[in-house]
Amino acid sequence: MTAAELDKKVALVTGAGKGIGRAISLAYAREGAQLVLAGRDIKGLEETARLISELDGKALPALVTHMDLVDSQSIESSVAQAVEAFGRIDVLVNNSGIAGKNSPLWKLSEAEWDETMDINLKGSFLVSKAVVPSMIEQKSGSVIFIGSITGKRPLVNRSVYAASKLGMVGLMRTLALELAPHGVRVNLVSPGFVGGPRLDSVIDGVAEKAGVSSDEIHAQWLSMVPTGEFITPEQIAQGALFFASSRSAGITGDDLNITGGLVMY
Repeated sequence: MTAAELDKKVALVTGAGKGIGRAISLAYAREGAQLVLAGRDIKGLEETARLISELDGKALPALVTHMDLVDSQSIESSVAQAVEAFGRIDVLVNNSGIAGKNSPLWKLSEAEWDETMDINLKGSFLVSKAVVPSMIEQKSGSVIFIGSITGKRPLVNRSVYAASKLGMVGLMRTLALELAPHGVRVNLVSPGFVGGPRLDSVIDGVAEKAGVSSDEIHAQWLSMVPTGEFITPEQIAQGALFFASSRSAGITGDDLNITGGLVMY
């Protein structure tokens, strides 16, 4: 991609304080985008903003804004702050989410179910609801969801997470149909096993339930990936960059697997 691929575009990324959200934010900033870094982890967001400021001295300053996905007023306030600062939002990345409880469905509490669904699925609905009207008005925009292969290939004890991510696919596809006449595209990236602290935490939980070591589960999961390597946040960022750019102009309602071949549908 050229250095100006996202020049003058304003991108709001939720959960931008670490992991995939940070990698996406940095990838966008390298391509000239103005970043709105949203989430609850203000220290993490500020660190992402600092990293952006160090990108060859060319990146535009990022806006850090507090956003709580279970608080619609917080979401609306954050989006309003972004629009006030930059006049528009061209790209929305619904990245924020939690791993949820590692548990058989029948042992999940209602509160544990609701927490995961509220943050992963309802949160994406609320953020999209707050941003989309301005995209309709400007007759352009790109909405990107960060899903998971767990919504396609279920894992034992991951029922609520799988349900939230599969629900996200339905939300994305319906929104794509609704927004296509308005010049707004909507797509989703399905990451595979992304190496890092979050995957380590999930592996630890699975290992504990199975009564085996984390190293054993790590090796077992790695053996399922045809390429023999876990995905990196930076690889996910490249998929999100593609959907944000004009190179994906003819694509909407699509679900891009970045899984090392673990899922091919």
